[in-house]
Amino acid sequence: MTALYIGGAGQGKYALARRIHGAEAPLVDALHERVRDILVQGGDPMELLPTLQDQIVLCDEVGCGVVPLERGERDWREAVGRLCCALAARADLVVRVTAGLPQVLKGELP
Repeated sequence: MTALYIGGAGQGKYALARRIHGAEAPLVDALHERVRDILVQGGDPMELLPTLQDQIVLCDEVGCGVVPLERGERDWREAVGRLCCALAARADLVVRVTAGLPQVLKGELP
């Protein structure tokens, strides 16, 4: 099962994902930071997409709020958003987490 958990920093994505899927489920945390690392190295974050199949993926929502003045920060936000859109299209489950509460956007909680 491929699952994407999105939401603001500190909203309980990790705890919720572990409670729902168990401690042994393969989990990719902080996808947004992986995207930043790839961009800094000059790579294409979309190349991550196949590696995220059958994973529980957690990503902070970075597209809300004030738009950064720096071009690199705007590019990072755009890359995170595009990768999350592509992953959500392929995922079996997409959950937005706010204050530790799940809002299922696609699929059903196991």
